[in-house]
Amino acid sequence: MKVTIIGGAGGMGRWFAGFFKENGVEVWIVDKSDKTEEIAKEMNVQFLNADILKVTEGEVERKEDVVDTDVLLVSVPIDITGRVIEHMGPKMHKGSLLMDITSVKKMPVGMMEKFTNEGVEILGTHPLFGPTTKSMQGQTIIFMPLRKGHFYERIYEMFERNGARIEILTAEEHDEIMSVIQGLTHFILISFGITLKNLDFDVEKSRKFMSPMYEILMDFVGRLLHQDPHLYAMIQTNFEMGKLHESFLTVANRLYELVSAGKVDEFIEEMREAKKHFGNTERAMIDSDRVIEEKINQNLFLERKGLPNKLSLEKKV
Repeated sequence: MKVTIIGGAGGMGRWFAGFFKENGVEVWIVDKSDKTEEIAKEMNVQFLNADILKVTEGEVERKEDVVDTDVLLVSVPIDITGRVIEHMGPKMHKGSLLMDITSVKKMPVGMMEKFTNEGVEILGTHPLFGPTTKSMQGQTIIFMPLRKGHFYERIYEMFERNGARIEILTAEEHDEIMSVIQGLTHFILISFGITLKNLDFDVEKSRKFMSPMYEILMDFVGRLLHQDPHLYAMIQTNFEMGKLHESFLTVANRLYELVSAGKVDEFIEEMREAKKHFGNTERAMIDSDRVIEEKINQNLFLERKGLPNKLSLEKKV
């Protein structure tokens, strides 16, 4: 099987190039990066260095090269995914598979259906992990198959054999769920990070006063801020986030008003009602206690090794 990855010099493109290479697949990467050849040689895969987004006479020839493959995987930023599918889809040959790994799904899956013929397999995917992930073992990846065939079955079997937890959704179901799980969560944590900046709050200095739970929360804020802001902007602007943002801001303003007015009982009632809706909060306590315990053990380990950690910060006070 031959897999060609458009955007193969990027973080997730490289991850999947390595994954397929390890599983005995012939891998080609396509990218306009001037490091494409260097990356390909480092990974021992083939490459095409082409600006696939420009439609010129020479580009048409390169498109023919790109789609001479069994599986074409699109791994480019959300805002250009549609253009890549529009350019590459019509050239895909019967029996091949077109797939993407974009965080939003209605747009790319719809465009793959629109711009390919009926004989082309279509698989929308969303890996719920990033390029720093060590392996697929235990990782969740969401599949949105539209047209199944031989290569879909091979991809499914390969991912499953490598320990992936595969979940099947429609593109519409995916975007509805992920707009909350990812979109709203990102919105809240990024807002937290920007608020810390606006308050000129000294995060590093404050760490020595944090319990493990708050240290973990702060780490997740930092984790988001550390990554590509363009990706998170695209998630916010490509999911249908308007109603979610409005609902969150309404709740935040409601709590602000209750606190400002000293309405303790009403604040408590809001929390109690949210707890009922949430469901198994006891399990959440048990699971989060385990994470907190791991964080404590990590700090103790780092202290024994003489490496920077929360405990060493406390001793400097």
